[in-house]
Amino acid sequence: MSIEVSGLNKKFGDFVALDDVNVTIPTGQLTALLGPSGGGKSTLLRIIAGLEKADTGTVDIEGVDATNLPAQKRNVGFVFQHYAVFKHMTVAKNVAFGLEIRKRPKDEIAHRVDELLKLVHLSQFAHRLPSQLSGGQRQRMALARALAVEPSVLLLDEPFGALDAKVRKELRDWLRRLHDDVHVTTVFVTHDQEEALEVADEIVVINEGRVEQVGTPDQLYDEPANDFVMSFLGEVTHLGGVSLRPHDIELEVAPSLAGSVEGTVSRLVRIGVEVRLTVLTVDGDAVSVVVTRAHARAQRLEEGSTVWLTPATGATVVPRMAAVV
Repeated sequence: MSIEVSGLNKKFGDFVALDDVNVTIPTGQLTALLGPSGGGKSTLLRIIAGLEKADTGTVDIEGVDATNLPAQKRNVGFVFQHYAVFKHMTVAKNVAFGLEIRKRPKDEIAHRVDELLKLVHLSQFAHRLPSQLSGGQRQRMALARALAVEPSVLLLDEPFGALDAKVRKELRDWLRRLHDDVHVTTVFVTHDQEEALEVADEIVVINEGRVEQVGTPDQLYDEPANDFVMSFLGEVTHLGGVSLRPHDIELEVAPSLAGSVEGTVSRLVRIGVEVRLTVLTVDGDAVSVVVTRAHARAQRLEEGSTVWLTPATGATVVPRMAAVV
């Protein structure tokens, strides 16, 4: 295994940032640390990098106990959200920096920089300053600089968080292709569920300093361990005593199935090919339901329609969390 985290605990004053965290990250895998702001994911990443020290617990990297090693001896590449580039250096000099301080031969540095700039599609910008690049180009430069020293692990802390939605989408597609080319063990922090589901081989869901669940995107979406994981990885509604997804509810205008719950359509909104409804049930729930436009037309649905709701066959359902008083 590339990274083995065991029994990590970390407090900042009275605030518990990590609470007995145990995570194994396989070699060559692209792993996302996913969770809400303040949940502990960036703290975990910084402890792996050696930029923070845990109160208790151990970190092994490539079979070596790195718990007390300084950051520069862990052979990890780190990319921050805000790039941390050298503004007075050209793109090529930024990428070469780590190799130069390691006193690598000039020919080797030139070859490696040329190779990496081609990999991140920045060859034509080699002699520009960072201020002359777009945000997406600066982030690609930061990734090339991190990869230059051939780290055993690449750590990315919300790498696309400062960029607009369109550039984020382009860069996460690019990151997936880049990882498939270089196969370096990569861990990235994000609070963007779609980003994690689309890019990662495996997702570690962290909340309030604890690991809620670890699994592939499909496992977490289809087999959530609890209500928190389910609600964090997609839209959730409540029907009776369970949580489930709005598209996993059968809606009919007659009680055709045993156990159907009666309700009234209080709101109906069409968004493209989908129709989104809010149904007020006789049990007092306001249930979100998503059906196709064709289904809504066939059932002649409109606000005020009486309908019956049932969890669809094969739907993912988890017990509903009790409200905190």
